[in-house]
Amino acid sequence: MRVALPACLLLAGCSVSQAGGDDAARTPLDAAAIDAGVIVDPQAIDLAGSFADPGATGSDAFCARGNPASGYKVGVLVTFGASSQCEGTGSARLAGETAAFTLSRDGDGDAIAGCRFSAQFDGNALALPGSVPAACAALCSDRASLAGASFALIEPGNAAAASAQGRSVRRLCEG
Repeated sequence: MRVALPACLLLAGCSVSQAGGDDAARTPLDAAAIDAGVIVDPQAIDLAGSFADPGATGSDAFCARGNPASGYKVGVLVTFGASSQCEGTGSARLAGETAAFTLSRDGDGDAIAGCRFSAQFDGNALALPGSVPAACAALCSDRASLAGASFALIEPGNAAAASAQGRSVRRLCEG
C-alpha cells in the first residue's frame, strides 16, 4: 500500500491538461494542414456567406451576415418538394466550430419563440442537429423539419449572404 500511493501520485502528475483550449490540443499535423489550407483554422472561422444544400435538390439555402464579434443575422430555407418547406430568419453566434442559432421569424415574417439550437460549422460545411426543439416546427409546413439539414459554403462574405433567396422571404439575409 505504501508503494501504491506514491505511484498513483506520480502518474497523476504526469497527466496532460487540455485546459488551454483548442491551441493546446492542436498537433503539428493540424498546424501544417492549416498552413497548407487543407483545413480551416478554427480560430479564424467566419459564418458569413451564402450556403446551399450539398445534395441533389439544390434548392435549400442558408445565409449569414455579420461577424464573429457581434453575431450574425441568418436565414434558412429547407425544401421537401414544391410545397413542403421550412423557412425562417433569426440570429446566430459562433464560438469555435459551434454556431448557436435562435430562429425568431417564420417565412411569412411572423414571430416565433423557442427555436434555439446549436449546429456544427467547420468553416466549409454547416450541419444542423438531428433533433431540433418542437418550437422550430412553427417554421415548417406539415411533414417538414430542419432536423439534420446540411449546407455547404458556396460563397463567403456578407455580400454573398445578401443575395440568398428564399421562397416566402425574398432575401433571406436582407438588410
